[in-house]
Amino acid sequence: MAMSHRYGKALFLLVVLWADFQGMAHAGDFLNQHLPSYLKADVEFRYRMEYKNNFDFDKGKDDADAYNLYRTRVSLTYNPVQQASVFIQGQDARVSNLSTGTKSLMQNFWDIRQLYARYEDEVLVEPIGLNKISFQGGRQEFAYGAERLIGGFNWSNVTQTFDGGRARFHFSPFHLQLDILAGDKVGFRTPQEREANDLFDASSKDRMYAYYAAAKAWHETLIENYLIHRQTWKNVSFGPNGSGEVDDYTFGGRIKNKLPYNFDYEVEAAGQWGNFNDKAVRAMMAVGILGYTFDFKWQPRVAFEFDYGSGDSDPNDGKMKTFDNLYPTNHPFYGYMDLMSLQNINDYRYQLSVKPTKKLKLQADLHWLYLDTPKDSLYSAARTVTRTAAAGSSGVSDHVGNEVDLTADYKLNNNVSVQLGYSHLFAGKYLQATGANDDADFFYWQTTVSL
Repeated sequence: MAMSHRYGKALFLLVVLWADFQGMAHAGDFLNQHLPSYLKADVEFRYRMEYKNNFDFDKGKDDADAYNLYRTRVSLTYNPVQQASVFIQGQDARVSNLSTGTKSLMQNFWDIRQLYARYEDEVLVEPIGLNKISFQGGRQEFAYGAERLIGGFNWSNVTQTFDGGRARFHFSPFHLQLDILAGDKVGFRTPQEREANDLFDASSKDRMYAYYAAAKAWHETLIENYLIHRQTWKNVSFGPNGSGEVDDYTFGGRIKNKLPYNFDYEVEAAGQWGNFNDKAVRAMMAVGILGYTFDFKWQPRVAFEFDYGSGDSDPNDGKMKTFDNLYPTNHPFYGYMDLMSLQNINDYRYQLSVKPTKKLKLQADLHWLYLDTPKDSLYSAARTVTRTAAAGSSGVSDHVGNEVDLTADYKLNNNVSVQLGYSHLFAGKYLQATGANDDADFFYWQTTVSL
């Protein structure tokens, strides 16, 4: 505990010192001006204080918790020749003053987060327009699209990486990039469980194979298409459908662009099939966003978003219809309290944001949160079951509640950024019908320093 406090004080001092470097052009310049040209170093410190109250929806229990999250990353890129490089990133994640919850989800002392070799070179295959190819192998972060299905989950203190590889093909005449990738999701162990020789012996028995294509067309419209195969050698819980091994496929796409008259839009949809235990997987997801930016000084933007992940209304029909949310970064999308994921969800989101200055962004979100079906479970952002209606119950409402999120993002300079957020959940009738149903609160303050 004492070490954690000293760690926090040291971080705070760094924030204060670096806040004075207003004139620095780029964060990496300070560290790298003394290194050889073939080496590049980066250091990032992040501190976040979180306050949670009533996340069990029962105000009769004293579960208010205020705790500190510390994360340090040290990265080094070795680039001996233009085409080849090696990247290594160490990460230290710690938590202090946590009285509820599980530390293993927030804490992982100094470990290798990423370690991979990369090769990239120009090629020319005129018949198909291929002009560049790259290969990347080792421990690495996969982040694609909006990260609703594959993301680095960097909001988390420990984040998410894979042991695997990726081949990337560029087709410049068609403004197309195609990635073919595969990897085992890295599992985290406590410091007591780790051994010196287990760097690549941390499989979570959860493997992904995928292709992901992205192209620009039709007035800079972003068009993405993907196929993702998930296979596990461990049990995954899907509420009333029980637990079992997953072997499913997800095929979908995403389009995004600006429209005339200051409108913008984004649409993503995917279907899912395969096997879960002895059941056939038949699930889907869909997202639609429409926004409008006013031509005023503060650039106010209003947007409406609908998020849908299918649920299973009959766990006894031989089909598993709950959408498998795969490997996402869920935090930005379905309420900052992380009470829901893209599984058994209908989320109606209303958003307003303004930029009083170039450095400051203020945003307010209102989520009307519903289950797709109350006969399936409520799944948290971590894709774990939070609440399930009693078997055989009928007439249960699908309204989980309404969540208000207020956030402020301020970029002090190229090196220091600060975020503040407050969220409140107004409990709905589903919570009332299934157990404790009091409102919940969440507050955080985060500071990030990049060197």
